[in-house]
Amino acid sequence: MYSVIILAAGNGSRLKTSTPKVLHKIGGLSLLDHVIGASKGINPNKIIVVTKPNFALDQLKYAKDIEVAIQKEPKGTGHAVQCGLSAYCDAAKTEENDWIFVLYADIPLISSETLQKMLDIATLNKKNGVVVLAMSSEGAKNLGKLEPAEEQGTIKGIVEAKDAENYNTELLPLCNCGLLIKASLLKKFIGEIKSSEATGEIYITEIVKIAYENGYVCRYYESGTNELSGANTLAEMAVLERNFQNIMREKFMANGVTLVAPETVFFSYDTQIESDVVVQPYVVFGENVRVKRGAVVGPFCVVEGADIREAQVGPFSRIRPGSEIHDGAKIGNFVEIKKSVISEKTKVNHLTYIGDSFVGKNTNIGAGTITCNYDGINKHKTNIGENVFVGSNSAIVAPVKIHDNVTIGAGSVITKDVPENSLAVARGLQKNIENWSKKREKQK
Repeated sequence: MYSVIILAAGNGSRLKTSTPKVLHKIGGLSLLDHVIGASKGINPNKIIVVTKPNFALDQLKYAKDIEVAIQKEPKGTGHAVQCGLSAYCDAAKTEENDWIFVLYADIPLISSETLQKMLDIATLNKKNGVVVLAMSSEGAKNLGKLEPAEEQGTIKGIVEAKDAENYNTELLPLCNCGLLIKASLLKKFIGEIKSSEATGEIYITEIVKIAYENGYVCRYYESGTNELSGANTLAEMAVLERNFQNIMREKFMANGVTLVAPETVFFSYDTQIESDVVVQPYVVFGENVRVKRGAVVGPFCVVEGADIREAQVGPFSRIRPGSEIHDGAKIGNFVEIKKSVISEKTKVNHLTYIGDSFVGKNTNIGAGTITCNYDGINKHKTNIGENVFVGSNSAIVAPVKIHDNVTIGAGSVITKDVPENSLAVARGLQKNIENWSKKREKQK
């Protein structure tokens, strides 16, 4: 059995923003949610988040089944783990093969696969007491290092950055990015961790030295900087975003998605794209987007909360939440679709806004058409049938229903339902005044 304690009580003062550090977003998801999501991927018995007082769980996407422990004062990571243990099971219920992950909320790109590999290492030998998740610290001055033990692949301590330069023993160029600790060991010895003379804080990293001195074997698992980099500044947050986007790009291309210019396409944490989709340059996918096999998303599109089937979207299209673009449909340049269904083989090609609407099959929406869905107080629905032709520069004022096989004359303002097989024209009659230019010249 294994559980997870996530340390999320840091102030994040170096970010210099009013938003708590752990709620800053990468790929549309908070740092803390990323770590919770990775933790849920290994199906732990418990996930305990250690936070500052007054932290509201409703700020999280993945708050379900999460327990919260409060660290009232910032007394270090060791003290935070002690707070987390208060939400863990009693000592009498702790089995010999129980393990506890200690993860950091500001290392958001950690994967479930990495956590599983740590578990695999931990359970290979009954003498194992700690597995440290490690990342290269070469070239970094503010990161601690691992102190190797006698047996290859094992360690006997984690040395803080301020002590590493003058340390007598050669250290591994690896730093701590998380811990997996035998539960019985942690509960027995966490009270023996002494406060730092320099800061007065208790550091959980000292558990490695204590475990080693009490006959446990301490190991490490190394992963890459793309996965394990943390963030203390907005500049570092931008690096995390870049790393996240690279991970997503590689995943989609490996699954058969064509990204014509990968570095220009941006994804949300929950973007779903099937194989045989083509994504042209400079496309942004927001939250809750699903793109089905065979779709083409053209350049400079923004898609949020939408379902795109085997359709063509773009260039320069905006597809907003609640929209469905069905097979064979075409959404063209400078078209905005909001909370609307565009049915099979329907075309909305130019300079158009379709909001709160249902548009049937094989319909053509002319350039400059607007569905006027808002009366200043409420939103209203427009229903357009199959095989409808809407002439350019038309305004369709909701609530209104346009039945099948209707033609709307260009420049019309439609305010009433239009029956099937009708032609609707709603505009002032054209009047030509002859010799107008001659009259104007005489007036001058």
